[in-house]
Amino acid sequence: MTRPFAAKAAPRWPVWVPFGALVGIEFLTVMDAAVVNIALPVIKAELGYGHAQVSWVVNSYLIAFAGLLLAAGRLADALGRRRLFVTGTVVFTVASACCGLAVEPWQLLAGRAVQGVGAAFVVPAALALITDLFAEGPGRTRALGVFGSMGAIAAPIGLALGGFLTEFDWRLIFWINVPLGAAVAAIALATLPSPSPTRGSVDLIGAVAATGTLSLLALAAVSLEAQGPAAATTVVAASGAVGFGLVLVLRQMYASDPLIAPALLRIRSIVVGGTVFALVGTVLLGTFFFVTLYLQEVRGLAPLHATLAYVPIPLAVLAGTRSAPWLIGRLGPRNALGSGLMVQAVALTAWAIVIDTDGPLALTLIGPMTGWGLGLGVSIVTCFVVCTSGVPGSVAGAASGLATAAYQGGGAVGLALVAALAAATGDFGEGSRAAQLGGYRIGIWALAGAALVGAALTRGLGPKRPAPAVVEASEESETDRNSS
Repeated sequence: MTRPFAAKAAPRWPVWVPFGALVGIEFLTVMDAAVVNIALPVIKAELGYGHAQVSWVVNSYLIAFAGLLLAAGRLADALGRRRLFVTGTVVFTVASACCGLAVEPWQLLAGRAVQGVGAAFVVPAALALITDLFAEGPGRTRALGVFGSMGAIAAPIGLALGGFLTEFDWRLIFWINVPLGAAVAAIALATLPSPSPTRGSVDLIGAVAATGTLSLLALAAVSLEAQGPAAATTVVAASGAVGFGLVLVLRQMYASDPLIAPALLRIRSIVVGGTVFALVGTVLLGTFFFVTLYLQEVRGLAPLHATLAYVPIPLAVLAGTRSAPWLIGRLGPRNALGSGLMVQAVALTAWAIVIDTDGPLALTLIGPMTGWGLGLGVSIVTCFVVCTSGVPGSVAGAASGLATAAYQGGGAVGLALVAALAAATGDFGEGSRAAQLGGYRIGIWALAGAALVGAALTRGLGPKRPAPAVVEASEESETDRNSS
């Protein structure tokens, strides 16, 4: 029987040990974006936040996370992927402890921002390390499937875990990261490969420009959702993002060693795959946004009860990620990704149709969302495969940074735009049930449209069928599983 993952070389440790560390920190960093949401009312009361201030407990993490992803991917190549991964894990873990100790509002906000910095270092380094651990092919595809599934299910699990821990003490949502983060750092130091840095310098001006562009773009998205397009914060942040973006473009054109290797931008799978990944991120965040509003505002469920209704969704996502390698082997990445997005579009369309009925949750939510979760699982895994295939090892970190920046940053901006559209056509507040559902339906239709656009863009990827070697390896793997 073959091993479930084919490593590049026989390591001193079983390959699942270092891989487990990569998967574990991916789960923690994504979970931390969601785990505080249910605890916000308690945090607001205990630390004395104002109504507008408390949202920054979430936003400070997301903005720092999204803003540094592109630069962090380049740093992973320049400084060494294991070094940046361990550094990011330590930063994330120490910042989590600081959040747990916070007694003033500014202390928690600072801790959350530093958490976001650590998360930004970790994620692209982890994705690049997977390409070091696993040769390109079915083994890497399965590894990326597990990695992608952790990111997809971490948010709903974080919501449920946040509700449970807050029943005892909201600080536990941060303290839980400390022993887990310390364990990940120790395992990483002992087991991860330590290849030499592949590019010795970093374009500091380009790094600052990229960080400024993504951070201000995320800030503009947050402000757009909360305050509207005419708010001063939205206008200033969007203008700043454009300014930094122009500097980044100029550095890309004229710097001798730009932040993003020009060769990467000539790889079709990076450009098209990254664009589709941004749409997948938009659909993911947008769907969870509307599911949460629907359960709490329309159905009137308490936060902890609402999180229980999420349970079928991560299970469906897991099923989708498990089937993704088989689909990629049979259909090729292009058709597998297009199929996953089409399933999401159909499921979201079905939800938009039945959302205003008075039937049971199994009809008005769980049924459509189960189908959506299956399509999402396939889409996430295939996007990771597309964005890391055919990339030279010397720029794997930069490619990983581009992919994760598209996924996280594009998703945040897309969510803000969809939420603003829904708010303009409905009522998220104290309006009638019909007005609320009208806005939700428009937003869900927009998400279905984003999935359809993504499916259309997959036509720009490579061959629609996999190479014969990939099919053969996939068939051999399936035979091994059946024989076991």
